[in-house]
Amino acid sequence: MWVEVTPRAYLALLLWLPIGIALFASMRPIRAGVSAVVFGILLLPEIAAFDPPLVPPIDKNAIACLSCYVGMLIFARRELGRAKFLRGSELWFLVVIAANVGTSMTNPDPVIIGGGLDYDGITRTPEITLPSISSYEIFASTVRDLLSVWMPFHLGRALVRTPDDAATAFRVIAAAMLLQVLPVLIELRLSPQLHNWIYGYHASNFSGAMRGSGFKPTMFMTSGLALAMFMLSALFAAVLLRRVRQAVLGLSAGLLLPLFWGLLLVSRNVGANIYAMVAMPLLLSRRSLAAGRLAVMLCLLVIAFPALRSTQTFPTDDLVAFAAKYSIERAQSLEFRFENEDILLARANEKLWFGWGGYGRNRVYDERGKDISITDGEWIIRLGNRGVIGFAGSFGLLLWPVFAARRRLKSIPDVESARMLDALSLLCALNAIDLLPNGLFNVLPLFMAGALAGLTEELPRLPARTDSDMV
Repeated sequence: MWVEVTPRAYLALLLWLPIGIALFASMRPIRAGVSAVVFGILLLPEIAAFDPPLVPPIDKNAIACLSCYVGMLIFARRELGRAKFLRGSELWFLVVIAANVGTSMTNPDPVIIGGGLDYDGITRTPEITLPSISSYEIFASTVRDLLSVWMPFHLGRALVRTPDDAATAFRVIAAAMLLQVLPVLIELRLSPQLHNWIYGYHASNFSGAMRGSGFKPTMFMTSGLALAMFMLSALFAAVLLRRVRQAVLGLSAGLLLPLFWGLLLVSRNVGANIYAMVAMPLLLSRRSLAAGRLAVMLCLLVIAFPALRSTQTFPTDDLVAFAAKYSIERAQSLEFRFENEDILLARANEKLWFGWGGYGRNRVYDERGKDISITDGEWIIRLGNRGVIGFAGSFGLLLWPVFAARRRLKSIPDVESARMLDALSLLCALNAIDLLPNGLFNVLPLFMAGALAGLTEELPRLPARTDSDMV
């Protein structure tokens, strides 16, 4: 979908840098940092990006993270230094860099597509050359991954080190969702228009927001799915803040819980609602730490999923048949998704370890050079572009903190802190599971995974807390 990005969209991106930095002059670092990232992602325009020479385009995700990082360099060096560079879970980023190097070294030749007979059976279509992956791509890909993978993870890890930090981060997320309640209701009623009203263009295909007789709200995100996953994060925030009896903008978290859940229910996003229905009973129960056990199981599924799909072990036919009991349209959509994954997997297996690189080389084309594949899930995008090594690096950052948190659980000094770690683990695991059917819409999953890593590193060193500490 091509759109003409307006000057006001670029202006908003440009202004967020000083705004995000200025937050650190008036707030505690944890509140300022989370606000710079979260509100930047929620409010800045999609598609718009600055494209300076020699480096990848800088979009709203990069702007939000850069404003936070520069703000911490100026006002919160001590907090930034709490997360040592490339230590602990961040070591997985070295695997990401290794994948970039390997992809460049194993793709020296261009890919030729087209050249077959046209639809008339007589005319031969022209050949199209997809460029080879040069050594420059190592630099460009690494810079892109520094901004979109390492930086949000590192910021989460530096900002969230204690239960108080985590509670503050969740208060910011809940406050952001509370401020969006009315706009979301407007889009539910009138259709997704706010991005067009404010920035002068639609950020996504309008027909994709239609569901039945209504619409999926999208706000300033790329799709209703992205907004629904943020709603899920806000729902988790309400549960955890209710547990520690903290208010949000003067409202009890106990009031926000049904409000956020109700909003998610009417948002017409099946996946996020399934996640909520599975997670909420575990989070609301005070008897066990089952959320963390489920998180580990989900992460193991994410790790195994490419192998299960490659060997045709994953029960795709059963899932399509199950979906057909409730909606033929959804069953057909699911079947189409699986068929695309099959042909993309066959393509990825030709360059199994380091992938095909960019320029659409990982996609599938017919003899006329027409792209006949659709890449939905982040896992198949990573596998096709960067191979098994790239998949391991990027998903390692998302998943390893969950395993580390589970391993450290017995050394956590108090039950409430352990429950917070458990809940954050489940949120990170659900974010990762969502990357099987969907793409990585923004950097919040990486930011939350970094927060889990930071909390896991610091919690065992903290003294046990009393009930009064949690109020």
